[in-house]
Amino acid sequence: MMIDSPAFRFSSSAFQESNAMRLIQYCNVGNIVGGTAACAWSVTRALPDFEHVVLFRSPPTVETRRAFEDCQIAFVPHLSQKILASWSADVLMMHNISPANVFWGLDEKKLTVRGLQYIHSAGGSRAGAARVVCCSESLREQLRQPSIDVLVQGVPIAVSGWGCERDQNRFVVGRICTPVDRKWPRELLGFYKQLAKAHPRIEWEFVGCPQSLELPLREACCGRAVFHRAEFHARRLMRSWHGLVYHHPSLSETFGRIVAEAMRCGCVPVVDDRGGFREQIIPGAGYLCGEMEAFADALEELQIPGRWVSQSRNCQSHAEEHFSIRAFRERLLDQLIRC
Repeated sequence: MMIDSPAFRFSSSAFQESNAMRLIQYCNVGNIVGGTAACAWSVTRALPDFEHVVLFRSPPTVETRRAFEDCQIAFVPHLSQKILASWSADVLMMHNISPANVFWGLDEKKLTVRGLQYIHSAGGSRAGAARVVCCSESLREQLRQPSIDVLVQGVPIAVSGWGCERDQNRFVVGRICTPVDRKWPRELLGFYKQLAKAHPRIEWEFVGCPQSLELPLREACCGRAVFHRAEFHARRLMRSWHGLVYHHPSLSETFGRIVAEAMRCGCVPVVDDRGGFREQIIPGAGYLCGEMEAFADALEELQIPGRWVSQSRNCQSHAEEHFSIRAFRERLLDQLIRC
């Protein structure tokens, strides 16, 4: 694939000679499960005509190394001009990187490559760059920086076609989340107990649930619960799920990458009416829920014959337009051009 012609506006001499722009990404964590590395992975897929180097502030896990096997990767606790020069960087893209983790010299303006800081969450300062973007309107409001642009992520599709692998004799609803305690609060036990009681037909699957919560969560779901390890490829499970439920009593997500991935394969999201989810869900393609009853009602509606089929198709159509790797490429090139 040839690079889109507007990209030549920021071509360096190295690009003109080798016909391949070298993009360096710097991630704040080396774990592709639940980290900014998943977004960095999407960047490499959106720009296959670039040369990719992905650097991590913490040692990359085995799974992360496997995901980036077609890229050059390295563990770099602190980034400097010298390191960038050693990788012959043309463009630098930082993911949630603080000023303490980079050293450009006494004058930040001495950064010799075009740079973009991609902010994924609020809290703490971020290293300076020629251009700063964030992942959602919700996050931009939290940052109180109306001048920065929103760059919505693109995500892979877990399976082609819509709903072709669902067992119509079962109705499966899942939750997939980072395997840390703060993402799996104890309040979920009461939440799922009510849903399981209201919907005895639903079978529940959980990805990333801490082991300490598995037994009580299985009991809350009346025994109808299956647990899976948190892995990068666990998103493939969503091709057999009819719905994705995400609720957290206190934590709002700035952008639901899993929600976008679910929609791409026709898995209907039923999620909190908060944060970045509000920008992802539209009428007829998923449900935004405030109270407990709203979650129960949404799941009830999805089990009406024909209703899930309509919602699933709408989700996939909406996600293809807004969250596909193809759409991400266009948005990403536009930002890099403006660095």
